[in-house]
Amino acid sequence: MSTILSLAPQNVWKHFYSLTQIPRPSGHMEKITAFLLGFGKELGLESFVDEAGNVIIRKPATPGMENRKGVILQAHMDMVPQKNNDTVHDFEKDPIETYIDGDRVKAKGTTLGADNGLGCSCYYGRVGSKRPETRSFGSSYHERRRNRHVRCIRLEAGYTERRDSFESGLGR
Repeated sequence: MSTILSLAPQNVWKHFYSLTQIPRPSGHMEKITAFLLGFGKELGLESFVDEAGNVIIRKPATPGMENRKGVILQAHMDMVPQKNNDTVHDFEKDPIETYIDGDRVKAKGTTLGADNGLGCSCYYGRVGSKRPETRSFGSSYHERRRNRHVRCIRLEAGYTERRDSFESGLGR
């Protein structure tokens, strides 16, 4: 049986696998927050938690491109902790067990956490890449709120305007 680590693009699935190993149910963000901060700092990037609880990782633009507007990539870092009635799983302690079923990635007896876990994986794959950037990138990871993504609402000067996935139609 192949694992998600064998899927392409490998950089995305490698990061998603890392997320599945970190318990991150809504309301318990300590472990995933520490993981994302460590990831950014290990790369030598400015990484911090703002007053709203968002994890911010900043990647500077390539020299000569510093005056271009930056881009913020945003995703929620928590997951909905749901399991089958016959499954024993502690979402505050246990990793998610993934497997491949045909052309689908699934979790054994629990939710997969891919609703925005893949978004996080793509974003931190981007800020972690060695490719030159034509503009600065800010990567924001926040805890999802039940009604809308309301926690990540402050953007700093020099970044493009915020577009919520619901406002842009991307979340439908």
